[in-house]
Amino acid sequence: MSQIDKKTFLLEDRIRLIESNFIDKGWVKAYESGSKNIKDQSGLYCYLIENSHRQKSEDKYNWAFTMGYEGKPCVYGDNTYISNDHEGFEPFLFYRTFPLLENYDSYFDISEEFVLYFNLYEKLVDKQNRKYYFIDEMGNLDEVIIVEPKSIKVRLKYIKEYITMRDMSFVVCYDFMRLIPKIPESWNIKHFDKTIKGKNWIYNHLIRSTFPDIQSWIIGKVFIEPNKEKTYHFDSGKKEYATFITGFDDNGDEIYEDCSKTNDKYFKTTFFRKDVLSKYYNEPNKYEVDGFGVRSHYFSLKIDNNVEEYVPVFLIELSSLPYKEQLHWKQYNISPQDQMNISATYYKTMIEGNWAENPETPDLFFKHKYEQFNKSWEKKFGWKLYKPLSEEDKYIFKSLHLPTSNNVKAFSEQMLSLVKLTIDRLNEADLKKYITLENGDRGITKLEKFLKVHNMDVPDMITFLRKLWDLRSGLLSHTFSNSNKDCKAAIQFFGIKDDNYIEVAKEIFIKSVYTLNTLERYFLTENAE
Repeated sequence: MSQIDKKTFLLEDRIRLIESNFIDKGWVKAYESGSKNIKDQSGLYCYLIENSHRQKSEDKYNWAFTMGYEGKPCVYGDNTYISNDHEGFEPFLFYRTFPLLENYDSYFDISEEFVLYFNLYEKLVDKQNRKYYFIDEMGNLDEVIIVEPKSIKVRLKYIKEYITMRDMSFVVCYDFMRLIPKIPESWNIKHFDKTIKGKNWIYNHLIRSTFPDIQSWIIGKVFIEPNKEKTYHFDSGKKEYATFITGFDDNGDEIYEDCSKTNDKYFKTTFFRKDVLSKYYNEPNKYEVDGFGVRSHYFSLKIDNNVEEYVPVFLIELSSLPYKEQLHWKQYNISPQDQMNISATYYKTMIEGNWAENPETPDLFFKHKYEQFNKSWEKKFGWKLYKPLSEEDKYIFKSLHLPTSNNVKAFSEQMLSLVKLTIDRLNEADLKKYITLENGDRGITKLEKFLKVHNMDVPDMITFLRKLWDLRSGLLSHTFSNSNKDCKAAIQFFGIKDDNYIEVAKEIFIKSVYTLNTLERYFLTENAE
């Protein structure tokens, strides 16, 4: 190695690691092979020790285990089987080697008990490169163990919980060594052999001659202590509850109450801005939103989604959410105002227990009507007017909603979805069976000809559909500033301005419902042809 300075030779950089307990940003090093060359070597390993055995071990700097000799299951001469021949000690890592005929393989296994305790999920490139994750109550993955060829580190909070529950300590062993040909006289360093002990660590530092070099060598161990109190990561007693606005006090200040289920809070209502739902609409593969709730694999929340301007929720229903999800709702919480209440639909269904016939908001009503209409149409004609979505595209229907914020991007995404569900999904293959086609005839023209064949002339409805289609180029680009001639005419037709995207979207949903109602009235009612 190149010439080093005095502090480096004395391993002061390594001593700082010892004093940090090998903890950095919430991670503890469990294994490391950091040897640069034969004259600058370092290594870390780890194991568990029962707290009842710790006192005897604290005054000794030697390791209980070394890599590859972790006290694996063995059979003694009298055929007695034991799983671990180191009483009071337990391996956390297992170094496994396989002398195969074609090659030599090796890797580390992690304590299976630790993995099972947290039900860790393993994702791997290969055995030398893999990670273990804890899956939280929302299905999010939290890294717990990172295995790499030269290092293994473990998230400290998981180690601490595990050793606390088991009345153990986590021991990180270390071995650092550097060699130089000769100690410069100016360093004023003499050979020594001393043991140094701190609050939760001990090591021996040795400087001696090892012909032809001078060796600086530290060997020792750090004890990572358990928590003072035992807590379990799924302990229901730890349930946290966010606070939400439920009214005003005599001074006009907002009253905040937590959402825990107590008798005095039943039927207390709190309100939220509509864009609280954007998160769920934007991930239709994870969440489902309808007029009465938000659902995922990990929670189910009852809400009233039948009001256009806000979302009412009974306070105690929020307790069903994980705390992190409660905090998402909290940031959209608004003060109650006059006339704010739950919808008639929600009251009839969720309070009275009578199923309401139809949702109240135009987006939910359209979705309800769309499915109902397509079934009725198929029952009469034997084919659906709107072709079913593929499995990959079903998110389009699930995520369809009135924009929750007044911006062109939200407007464009939702109106484009509406176009895909209606105009794009027109069943042209079956429509053309009833009409005479001309070159260039497309979906809306085919529908118009189909209607005329059945003596139905609705120019206003066809104009609406054509203008909605003409908006498509602007919707695709999420901007109307460079629109073509047809798109500009459609913008004027719908009266789109920078400040009325939600209002226009609502009107388009309503006219889309009118379209379904018109077709239903003519073709599907008792008096239809």
